[in-house]
Amino acid sequence: MRKDTQIVETAVGTWLRFPGSFKKHQCLVELSDQLSLDINLKSGLVHVHQKDGNDVFQHVGDLCLSPTGGQLQLSFVSSQPQDSRKELPLAQPDAS
Repeated sequence: MRKDTQIVETAVGTWLRFPGSFKKHQCLVELSDQLSLDINLKSGLVHVHQKDGNDVFQHVGDLCLSPTGGQLQLSFVSSQPQDSRKELPLAQPDAS
C-alpha cells in the first residue's frame, strides 16, 4: 500500500482505495466500478468520487438536493476548476 492512499470499507463491505486525506462520512457506497458516493448527513451533501488511472477514487464534486418552490433541485458543484456549477431540474411524479 502506498503511504499517500488508504483503503476504506463501504456500507456493503467492499473496500475501495482513496487518497490519504479522505474522510469517510455516514454512508459510503460504490455506485459502479468507477464511481462512489459518500453521503454526509450533517451537510446534506453527497460527495462524488471517480476512480483514476491508479485505481484511487478521487473527489470530482458534490451533489446537493434541495426543495425550491415546491420542486426538488439537484445541484452539482465540481471540484475541477474549469467546470462550473450545474443545476439540473428533477421531474416530479404526476400526482394524478
